[in-house]
Amino acid sequence: GRAAGGFGYDNSYTLDGQKIVQPRFGFNYQFDPVDKLKTQLRGGVGLFMGSSASVWLTNPYQNTGVTTANLSCGSGTVPCSTIQFSPDPNSQPSLPTTNPPAANVDFVAPGVKQPTVWKMNLAIDKELPWFGLVAGAEWLHTEVDKGLYYQFLNLGPVTSTSPVDGREMYYNAAGRSPLCYAGGNDSSPTTCGRLTKALNNQSFNNVTVLKNSSKGDGDVLTLSLNSPNRTGLGWGVAYTYTRATEVSGLTSSTANSGWLNRANFNPNEEVAANAATLIRNRITGNVNWSKAFFGKYKTTFGKLYEGRTGHPYSWVFNNDVNGDSVAGNDLLYIPKGQGSGEVLFRSTNTGGTLNQAQLDNLMATTSATAEAKFWSIVDANPGLRDSKGKVVGRNASFSPFVNSFDVRVSQEVPGFFGNNKGTLTLDILNFGNLINKRWGRIDEVAFGTGGATRRWINYGGIDPNTGKMIYAVNDPGDYTTKQNRGESQWAMQLTAKYEF
Repeated sequence: GRAAGGFGYDNSYTLDGQKIVQPRFGFNYQFDPVDKLKTQLRGGVGLFMGSSASVWLTNPYQNTGVTTANLSCGSGTVPCSTIQFSPDPNSQPSLPTTNPPAANVDFVAPGVKQPTVWKMNLAIDKELPWFGLVAGAEWLHTEVDKGLYYQFLNLGPVTSTSPVDGREMYYNAAGRSPLCYAGGNDSSPTTCGRLTKALNNQSFNNVTVLKNSSKGDGDVLTLSLNSPNRTGLGWGVAYTYTRATEVSGLTSSTANSGWLNRANFNPNEEVAANAATLIRNRITGNVNWSKAFFGKYKTTFGKLYEGRTGHPYSWVFNNDVNGDSVAGNDLLYIPKGQGSGEVLFRSTNTGGTLNQAQLDNLMATTSATAEAKFWSIVDANPGLRDSKGKVVGRNASFSPFVNSFDVRVSQEVPGFFGNNKGTLTLDILNFGNLINKRWGRIDEVAFGTGGATRRWINYGGIDPNTGKMIYAVNDPGDYTTKQNRGESQWAMQLTAKYEF
């Protein structure tokens, strides 16, 4: 039967009056110089508070279940004549007594605290006997103390599990029927009887709870080599490797979107995976040269290079696999190999809905072609190829490598009085893009439901004869060029500074 009653939480809980003690210890030790070359060891450990969770803590004040209501009017629902807009906040129309709108409620779980993380670092800096070089190595380790993530409470009981990977499903029987997906995607529920969240509490709509999690950690290793600018020329290179995991990136400002904009296997799982903003590899290099061509006033040329791994993304189904009413955030299962028979394949069709005979014919005539296309895409993408026989990991694939460099030219000029002086600086950001419009571009997977996701498989229901899931094969979504300010285009900046 359907879920009823409440959800076991009190939505009056707040963080008011809580305190966070953040102990920290640090050290810096300089070894006795050998041949006048200095060596320094430094490090520390401590608890640090993350960004304040203020925006997420306001959600329970907005969605209390009684302050707002979403109403629909028209044929078959409430007559529109009974709902009139009023600009007066003190004279709002009353809610209908029959079939009142379902309530949205956001909770903060008892005992939830502001996010905190433990950090530990250890580093060594060493002067080398050649050309005044300084080498450095630093390791930073983090452990989540109190992270935050959302769960959705109004899914209702699990109605079944997927036959291919065992994920929880919330569809009614029609939601598992291939005839509800005969058009290649989801048919209208009114034409096939499909219900998502089939056993949820119909007195409520979106019901979420904010919880703490202690899962998630990271390691950052940086190696550097620098030549200080002592004779007019200075340069440096560095390489950074990062591993970072989190339960949720909380990429949105509302509770419900904070829950659904995360790729997952099961909707409410507390599983740590690659962080949404992870940069796996980063290489940087800089060089600066200065000389006084005009008296004591220096001319300086500088160049900064950055090469980095693209941001991570997830491979997901295009539509709603588990019946939680969210399409595009269900992580994709990759069969063990071509011909394994774990799932059934078919192509999509553009002719709308199909009856059983038409669907059987479509599967019989397109299964081999669709399976071949499926495996050609899998074998061409490491994130899919490495996941055969399992569900792909959240944020386990990476967008293309990004290369960019900036250029700076500055000139000191005489001031108006005494020892005053001015500096004119020209910065050209992403200079390579100025030379060639295809250089310096950031091609990444666009953000959408489930976070940054790529899709090419539609869930096509479960075949009643074999009990196997059906994959309808499409073409995968491609990368998009990021066009926000300061990303894929070059930019020029002129700065004037006067010192007195």
